[in-house]
Amino acid sequence: MSVVIETTVGDITVDLFVDERPISCLNFIKLCKFKYYNYNLFHTIERGFIAQTGDPTGVGNGGNSIWGEVDGLDKRFFEAETIPKIYHSSAGLLSLVSAGKNLIGSQFFFTLAPNLSSLDGIHCVIGEVVEGKK
Repeated sequence: MSVVIETTVGDITVDLFVDERPISCLNFIKLCKFKYYNYNLFHTIERGFIAQTGDPTGVGNGGNSIWGEVDGLDKRFFEAETIPKIYHSSAGLLSLVSAGKNLIGSQFFFTLAPNLSSLDGIHCVIGEVVEGKK
């Protein structure tokens, strides 16, 4: 399944790894359908590393999973899938940001470089950019 992320500098098409990360992808898709990501800023951009968004407050410490939006703050985060292992091996991967202890919510980032192994085992890769890379 693919999603198109519209930005002020162009559209980004992402193929999601729904077979490998069904729960994480469901969260992301539902948040997209909920229009949760509309007008979110990329609050962190580091050349040769990542571009991060998904926090409606724009500061980098907010955001909820879809279950947190629907059922309340006690479900703000959920446990990320870790099997099969998917590595941050190339530029253009989409990962959900870990809030610690393998818990993820709404924030996500795009990798801007290959071989970002320092992110492996911490953040949850759920897709890859197939159109819109520069």
